[in-house]
Amino acid sequence: MSRQAQPHVRLLLIAGTVFLAGCATTAATTGELSSRSQIAGGGARGDPLSGVTEFKLAQRSTVPVPLAEAWPRLVKAYSDLGIPLTTVNAADHRLGNEGMKRSHTVANDRISTFLDCGTGGGGANADIYSVNMSVASRLQTLTDSTTEVATMVQATAAPMTFGTAPVVCSTLGSLEAKIASLVAKGGK
Repeated sequence: MSRQAQPHVRLLLIAGTVFLAGCATTAATTGELSSRSQIAGGGARGDPLSGVTEFKLAQRSTVPVPLAEAWPRLVKAYSDLGIPLTTVNAADHRLGNEGMKRSHTVANDRISTFLDCGTGGGGANADIYSVNMSVASRLQTLTDSTTEVATMVQATAAPMTFGTAPVVCSTLGSLEAKIASLVAKGGK
């Protein structure tokens, strides 16, 4: 090997080592998050919501309502917000919609009220792109008179006019808070 090639080989070896170390760190972190999500998400095998790894990121709110009263209120909250239910597990007090497609609005508000999907020349991408959302909630008894409402929102958005890779959106927490508020109040 020539002396000129040796520094380049060393640089490639160093870069490869750094890359592999980064991959190992990511894999360890992902494994840790998956095990935590299983604990947070729970659920039986085959339950679509139990496989949602982002349940660890669910926004959690405590409402002053017993679980037996909170469950029908949660079902009504989804209905009031115009979110059709595709998953309902009454035994585990979990429900949601994992494949909702929206454009411009959700729950009678601009999508950008709830999601940050970046911005483009026409404004907030959430308001002008086609958005594919997953909204899932789980109730858990805290005391005889209080219930935890855990809601998780995930979304991607893609331009409607041409096929490009979707962008990952982040939740602003507004939809989760709205759901918890409707459960606490018992309606709109």
